[in-house]
Amino acid sequence: MEINYHWHNLESTDALKEYIDRKINKLTGHFNNLQSAVVRLKVEKIDHIVEITINADHEQFVATERNHDMYAAVDLVESKLEKQIRRNKEKVHDRIHKK
Repeated sequence: MEINYHWHNLESTDALKEYIDRKINKLTGHFNNLQSAVVRLKVEKIDHIVEITINADHEQFVATERNHDMYAAVDLVESKLEKQIRRNKEKVHDRIHKK
C-alpha cells in the first residue's frame, strides 16, 4: 500500500515513520482492499495532531487525534480506523448475506 506523509512543524523521523507504517499495515489484515493512505502529522504548541486518511475500494476512512505524545496519538488514530473498517466490513457482509 502506498503511504504519503505530510509533516507540519516537525522533522521527519525514520522511527516514527516505521511505527506508523506498522500500524497501517496491521489494518490491511482486516480489510485487504486498502489502496493508499495519507498521514498528516502536526505540532501545535504542546499538542501533537495525527490525521490518517485511508482509501479503499469505494470507501474512505478518516481519523484524527490530538495528544501530548505523538506515538499515543498514532495509537488512538489506529484504534479509530480499525473500528471504522470493522464496522464497514460488517455492514457490507450483512448487506450481502441479508435474508
